[in-house]
This record gives sequence, structure tokens and C-alpha cells, in this order.
Amino acid sequence: MAAAQLPASVDQHACSACLVVLQDLVAIPCGHSFCMACINVYWKQSGTEGIYTCHQCRQTFAMKPPLNRNVALAEVTATLKGVLVSEAPSQSYAGPDVVPCDVCTGRKLRAEKTCSSCMASYCESHLQPHMESEDLKTHKLEEPSGSFKDKLCTKHQKVLESFCRTDETCVCLLCEEAEHNGHEMVTPDMERAVRQSLLENRKVEMKKRIEEKEKKLEEMKETVVRIQSSAKREVQELEESFTSLLQSIEKLRSEISSLITDYEWREVRKAQDFMGRLEKEIKELKRREAELSEFSKTDNHIYFLKRFPSIFSISEDEDAPNIAVNSDFLPDTLKKDLSDLKKTLEEISDWEFMQTSETGLNYPGHILQYLRGRNYFLKYSRPLTLDLNTVNKWLHFSEDNKMVTNKRTVTQYPDHPDRFDCRSQVLCGEALSGTRCYWEAEWSGEGATVGVAYEGISRKGWKYECLLGRNDMSWSLSCSDSHYSVWYNNMKTEICAPCSHRIGVYLDCPAGSLSFYSVSDAMTLLHRFETSFTEPLYAGFGVGWHSTVTICPLSPFEH
Repeated sequence: MAAAQLPASVDQHACSACLVVLQDLVAIPCGHSFCMACINVYWKQSGTEGIYTCHQCRQTFAMKPPLNRNVALAEVTATLKGVLVSEAPSQSYAGPDVVPCDVCTGRKLRAEKTCSSCMASYCESHLQPHMESEDLKTHKLEEPSGSFKDKLCTKHQKVLESFCRTDETCVCLLCEEAEHNGHEMVTPDMERAVRQSLLENRKVEMKKRIEEKEKKLEEMKETVVRIQSSAKREVQELEESFTSLLQSIEKLRSEISSLITDYEWREVRKAQDFMGRLEKEIKELKRREAELSEFSKTDNHIYFLKRFPSIFSISEDEDAPNIAVNSDFLPDTLKKDLSDLKKTLEEISDWEFMQTSETGLNYPGHILQYLRGRNYFLKYSRPLTLDLNTVNKWLHFSEDNKMVTNKRTVTQYPDHPDRFDCRSQVLCGEALSGTRCYWEAEWSGEGATVGVAYEGISRKGWKYECLLGRNDMSWSLSCSDSHYSVWYNNMKTEICAPCSHRIGVYLDCPAGSLSFYSVSDAMTLLHRFETSFTEPLYAGFGVGWHSTVTICPLSPFEH
């Protein structure tokens, strides 16, 4: 911005350094007046230490001249400043986010440049000496910046004029001479150029990464759309399938109901017809009974003997139809078909979604399983054998290590650290982990316990902690002819269910569940533990007095 042109009447009152009306004016011994800030900056930045020159007449002083305020001239310049304010075009004043001029007094103007040599910022008017003075033209002017503190050495308060590549730091000349001798030194602008190049390369790299991320983002958005579309399609197909199935079931229900109603109507009509005939026959018989009663009272013997043959003959029953009416009126074939249909419909209610973590994702997956379909479990059947090293001395093995019996007689097994020395229990030798396993055991006698345990279950002594389910390292189902109960960590839960001597155990390690089933014509869930198994498990059995437990052979084709 060009400096405001001073009227001729005020030109003589302008500072020869900044060319504006004198501000905070002082006079030096040669008679010339300057702004105090202007003359101090001029003396600081020009000449040799101890030699001071008048900016206007170039008179030299051996000592720094005293700066005396000119009170009379200050009043005149104050008046002229008022004139200039009213006549000069509006100035660009510094706002809160703009670097102000360091020379302006009162309301400061916006700085146009910052001199890194003077460590000061100047508005357009106060910048003129740097444009005109040969001495000041060598100073480095930059875009306005008020952060001078960052450009000074904290130790010497000198301008940071060098960059030490060895120590990766900006230094002043005194630091360079004292502490960085022999280091690789460059000017800040040289190092800036190098690092600016690296920065540009990094910007290119970042732009490339942004483009890759944006591309990936678009791909993920498309994936989300596909997932939503696929989910919508799956739900729609499922809804259509279920709707069609329900419609078919409803149609079948209606047809079967109509069929049963038709059978009911025919049988009831047949029964009603028969009942009507019986009522007529009863009425006729009552009439005849009355006639016979009346005939028997006659005193005329001749009349009695003549009428007797006809009266006696009609009293005999005519051939009545033999109609069999059965409350179980449906044909056997239809009853069997309806029974099969009912079982099929009941199977639908036995399907259940189970959570599983086997997908390797950080959220659970799901599987659909038929809880009462034994063949579903048989495909996970796991052959088990009893471990001779764990069996209690009261228990006797079969030859194939599949059956164990408590005969209340001692067997002399060799000592082994894994053996249950007091409690009549035994573990299997197969470690079960990370998969799904199913096995069945049959028990007889006073009672038995079926369960699983970690390898570290206590095995020595009579303490309860040695029993399956009485600690936090095992889970069990206790069976007897009178009741069931499940145990974990010495916590008991009673189970109300009909007694079964065949127990199915389903261990789903991925889903974290252990289920006990009563196995007969159908699978009946007795109890399911939901937990997280942290170690391999071993199937185990507890055998009551005069009782036997047998690991059942399984085949996927059993029914």
C-alpha cells in the first residue's frame, strides 16, 4: 500500500526515516527530528558500534546523542496527525489475527514484511527505510511473522542463522563456534530446501496412500451394499420359504381337519341312524309289552287260546342290523400317517441356533442343529476308552476297557500319580478340545456320575474336591432311579425328568457348551452348561456301589 501523501504544510513535520508525521518525536544535536523508534532502529542496524549518524544530514557523533523530546513540535504534529486521519485514505489496521507493525504507536497498522535481521515487523510506511537505504537493503525481508521468540537462541538470545545437520538443530553463530565446531553446518534455507523436497515426496506418498485408502473405502462401501443386498435376498428367500411352508401346513391342516370332520360326520350319522332305529324298536317293544300285559289279564279262556299264537309270535325280535360304532373311528392307515406327520412337525421345534466361535472372527458364529435328532449328534461320535492309570481300586475293568463295575472288592492296580486313590471314579484317556464330540454311556445299579474334567482335577484323598462336579475343574450329571442332578464348582442343580439309563453327552468346544441328554426313543435335553473351556477335557465316570457304567458303541446308522 502506498504511503499517504503528506500535504505541503505538513511535509516539514514528517520523519525523514518513515516519511510520515512524526510520532513520539525526538530531536538529536544536529537539529533534525525523528520518530524515537525510527532513529533507534536506524542506529541499531546501521554503522559501526559507537558511531552514530543522522539519517538526514549524515552528521556523525562519536557517542550516542541524547534524544530530547520536542514538546512544542509534538503539539504541532499531534494536530497534523488529526488532519491526516481526516484527510488520508483509510489505513489497514492490524486485527487480532494479523501481525501488527512494531513501529506504529497507538493504533497499529498491519505489517507488510518482517525483517529477520532487525527482528521487527513493519507496515508499508515504516518499511520505506529498508527500500531506500543502501545499508538496510541487505536485510532479509520475509512474510509478516510475529514469532520472533522461536527465531532466537534461548542461550545467547541471538538469531538462529545456521542449522547443524550433525545434531539436527538450529543454532546461532555463537553456538556454532562454541559447541558445533567441525559439524556439518548449512543455512536454514538450504536445509529447508532439502527437507522441503523430502516433504514433497512424503506429500506425494501420502496422496497415494489417501487414494489407496479412498479406493479401499469405496470397495468397502460396495461390499456393504453387497452384504445388505445378500442379507435382504436371504431374508426374502427365507420368508418366502417359510410363508410357502406355513401356507402348505395351513392347507394340510385344513384338509386334515375337513377329512377328520367328514369321518366324524359319517360315523356320527351312522350312529344316529342306528340310535333312531333303536328308539323305534324300543317304542314298538313297549307297545307290544303293554299289549301282552293287557292280553294276559283276559278272563275268556277260549279267546286267550285262540289269540295266543298270533300274540306270542309277534313278540319275538325281528332280525336287527348289527352295527358296530367305534369311538376310534379313523382308519389305521390314516392314523399312522397322521402320527408320522405330527412327529415331523414336532421336529421343527427342536431345531435351534447355537453360537460358535470356530469361525476365527472376533464375534461368534452360529450353527443350526437338531437337538432331538440323535443322528445329528452321532456324526460327532468319538470313540473313548477308560484309562487304566486313573481307575480307582474298587472298580473292575472289562477286557476292552469300555465297561467298569464297582463290585466292592479291591483290585491291586500299580501305583500311579493319576489314579483316584479313594473315590470310585475313572477318566478316559482321550483329550477332547477344539471340536465337537458326542458319546453315550449306559449305567445300571444304584447310581452313576457322567461328566468331564480338566487333567488337573484332584485325585488323592476323600475330600469332595476329588469328585466330578465338586470343583471348578469338572462338570457332571449324577444319575439314580429317583432323580438327576448336575454339579459344577460344588453347586448342585436338581433336574426333573423321567429316569433313563442311557445318557448322551455332547461337548461343543467352539460354542463353549456341554449338554447332557436322556437317550431313549427321543433325545431329551437334561441340562446344558454354557462356559468357556480353557484346557483339554477328559470324559469321566463315577460308579456307585454294585453299579456298572459302559461306554456305548455308536453308529451313525443307529435308530
